[in-house]
Amino acid sequence: MRRGPLPQTLTDVYETRRSVRAIKAPPFDVVLAHHVGSVAGVLTLPAMRPVAFVFHASPFLEARHRRASGLGAVDHARSLGVEQPLRLLERVALKRAQRILVLSEFSRRLVLQLDPAAASRTRVVGGGVDRRFFAPAADRDALRARLGVQPQERLLLTARRLVPRMGVEILLGAFGDLAARDARLRLVVIGDGELREHLESRRNELGLSATVSFEGRVSDTRLRDWYQAADLFVLPTVAYEGFGMVTAEALSCGTPVVGTRVGANPELLEPLNAVLLADAPTVSSLAATIERVLPQATKACRGLCEEYAERTLAWESVLVRWEAALQELASAR
Repeated sequence: MRRGPLPQTLTDVYETRRSVRAIKAPPFDVVLAHHVGSVAGVLTLPAMRPVAFVFHASPFLEARHRRASGLGAVDHARSLGVEQPLRLLERVALKRAQRILVLSEFSRRLVLQLDPAAASRTRVVGGGVDRRFFAPAADRDALRARLGVQPQERLLLTARRLVPRMGVEILLGAFGDLAARDARLRLVVIGDGELREHLESRRNELGLSATVSFEGRVSDTRLRDWYQAADLFVLPTVAYEGFGMVTAEALSCGTPVVGTRVGANPELLEPLNAVLLADAPTVSSLAATIERVLPQATKACRGLCEEYAERTLAWESVLVRWEAALQELASAR
């Protein structure tokens, strides 16, 4: 999609319409769209195939949460300016898409909160992970050495967009509390976003510059390396976790995941072990959960995580639900 001064969610309407119109003889039975702008763009075309909207999150609710978390005057005004157009696009997508596919029960409940009339058209299909790619390292010790992780270090990892709802600032506070008692701890933060400069400053204020590194955006291969090397992956979400793809990827690499009881996190982690869930997205609760789980992150525990991912999250089994939902829509056309 082209980039411009407007948010991509809004420009997606025009760009999707333009791209689909360029297909002279659509060789497909169903249109699968992942964003409200794309759904709206497709729906503006006459005689279009049935549309399945994959609802990952509410851009309207996320924009509102971002604004409530504190923004500068310019960003605050910009956020207010796009909030209602986002809400309109979301309403159009939820009301007019013939099917709404969600990755979790949490997302299904959110869809019904936004549009109760969508209940009969909504299907929970789940999310999955490529087990052939996201798998444990053949030689984890050699990998850790290559990444510069010392043998005695206990490596915590998170991979997040650096925006308020992702909770990275809470994780920094929890890590600071833990690092004061255990000098072996190290934290790696992967990802980028509007809060990066603030979070790096906060890290320095906490005296953690030697033990916390921000790696920015990395390739999928590099991300997999960090998953495999980590002793514990932490998902400190504050709001609206629709599935947690990083949770699935980390578990598939055999790395235990600690998450907050927010959004779909309990759906993914509770069946594995409820001890992995922090009761609240707070510094104290997250620190206590990490401290409780980290000593249990043994080789046997890593094996259980991988088995759980193979059993419940491998795409080979998850795709059965996707195919059934799409076949149902195609057959009803």
